[in-house]
Amino acid sequence: MSQLNPTKALNGARTGHICDRCNKCVQTGELVRVYATYYDREGWMLRRVWCEECGESTLEGGTDGADEAIVEAVFWDHRLVSINVIDRCR
Repeated sequence: MSQLNPTKALNGARTGHICDRCNKCVQTGELVRVYATYYDREGWMLRRVWCEECGESTLEGGTDGADEAIVEAVFWDHRLVSINVIDRCR
């Protein structure tokens, strides 16, 4: 069941360092917000990474029945650490 938990599944996930909204470079140690979806075959997939200023805090709309989440994390050397779920829809 831990694979269904975005906090555990995304901890340590590799990600880019550019905000998908404003193109700001995110530095190691900064907070980011991430939009991710879960599909049975692929697991949790990172879809968007935002800097702290641009980050979404609520989910809107749907993704054709996919589990989706917005999480806040610390960006650490191109990995997500210390993840907290902000909003989730199953």
